[in-house]
Amino acid sequence: MLFQRLASKVSVLAPAKINLFLELLAKRADGFHELETVMVAVSLFDRLEVTPTSDHPEITLDCAWDAGQVAQAKQIGDAGQLLGDLPPQETNLVYRAVKLLQTEEKVRQGAKVVLQKRIPSASGFGGASSDAAAALFAANLAWKLNLSIDRLSELAASLGSDIPFFLHAGQLGSGQAMATGRGEKIESFPGRRLDLVLIRPPGGVSTAEAYRRCRIPEVPDSADPILANLKSDQRMSIPRNLTNRLIAPAREISSRVDQLATTCEQLDVVAHQMSGSGSGYFAICRSSTHARQVAARLKAQKVGMVFPVTTCGIRTLRN
Repeated sequence: MLFQRLASKVSVLAPAKINLFLELLAKRADGFHELETVMVAVSLFDRLEVTPTSDHPEITLDCAWDAGQVAQAKQIGDAGQLLGDLPPQETNLVYRAVKLLQTEEKVRQGAKVVLQKRIPSASGFGGASSDAAAALFAANLAWKLNLSIDRLSELAASLGSDIPFFLHAGQLGSGQAMATGRGEKIESFPGRRLDLVLIRPPGGVSTAEAYRRCRIPEVPDSADPILANLKSDQRMSIPRNLTNRLIAPAREISSRVDQLATTCEQLDVVAHQMSGSGSGYFAICRSSTHARQVAARLKAQKVGMVFPVTTCGIRTLRN
């Protein structure tokens, strides 16, 4: 998460994420799933700005797609199918996050929030969760509350399971973490850089529907091998077949997931997998040059929106 604090506002770049590993362990009494997942933040960013308002307590959200993303989507096909929907203010996680912070901390000021979206919705790349984390982070600075990351994460967990990751992993600087529980228990770790290509095909997958259709394995896979690989310098030792327990229900919902799996299997990449509940997909490459080459090939095939990225963590933008 990159941020810049000016006299009148706080600007934050909210990164996307991928799940290198996602295993389901049990169904919880609260309706969520007990899971184990390894997530990394990557360099595809939404931009969020929070300007405090002292003359009124209202919170307003202006949310729109980045013009460049819309233009790229229209070149491929239906922009709505490739980018997804933008929820109205009252149900948008960004608005809900800032409103929750205002209510819980009894803040009398309001805020004007502007969100420029680049991360496609319903893609498994965590755009909404990252935006909510960025909103909590930025509003905390804009309102000068001086709350700890632990306190912000406590609020974040009440809004969504992935949101604490973007606060904790970003703070460490590596942007990599293991998440357990329903996703709210975060253990960040330093790891090496990865070069990847993200692919967002037309049409998304509902996270709620994917979890509704999922099945708990009798013998869960272990995250230990991928964790060991991330902490080592042996990039090529990452297994080509990664674990994501949600891929089976995602395939039932969207045929695009199967199509991307077949396409990536024909590529000379280190590994490939669906991210989160889909429909977004990623391929791990050998270098940034290799990632650009793979991205160019995928763009030529018009499989969807394609983004060459690297793993990333939090950095401060100085004036």
